[in-house]
Amino acid sequence: MMKNIRKNLPYILPILIIVMVLGLVLSRIYQPKPAIPSPKVRISAAEAINHIGTPAKVCGKVVSADFVREIGGNPTFLNFGQPHPNQLFTAVIWGEDRSKWGTPLGQKFGKRYICVIGTIEMHKGTPQIIVNEREQIELQKN
Repeated sequence: MMKNIRKNLPYILPILIIVMVLGLVLSRIYQPKPAIPSPKVRISAAEAINHIGTPAKVCGKVVSADFVREIGGNPTFLNFGQPHPNQLFTAVIWGEDRSKWGTPLGQKFGKRYICVIGTIEMHKGTPQIIVNEREQIELQKN
């Protein structure tokens, strides 16, 4: 058996190296979508500040939708409760994900009641959820 391995080593070694390099390249290219966390609580935008780090469904009225080209990543901010800079909660949709909704986000969600699903994080004193997928936003009836 050892003779067979030594005999075939010149063939096996290059194939093994190619498989390893290909695996390394593919691991850098392919990034699986993060799973949307199951919400542990359903809360209002005003309550989000008390649930940092919690997977939640945050519901309320979008009072302003601001697309900001000047910030890297071209985010759209859906502000709840009050307009920026006094918002109670923000849903952030980065430019790379904006096309998933087709309609301009201000038209689609502005002045509407929605729920946003994800893990609440704090950014500059405001609780927020980063929205990457359509399934993270649910339109509500007023």
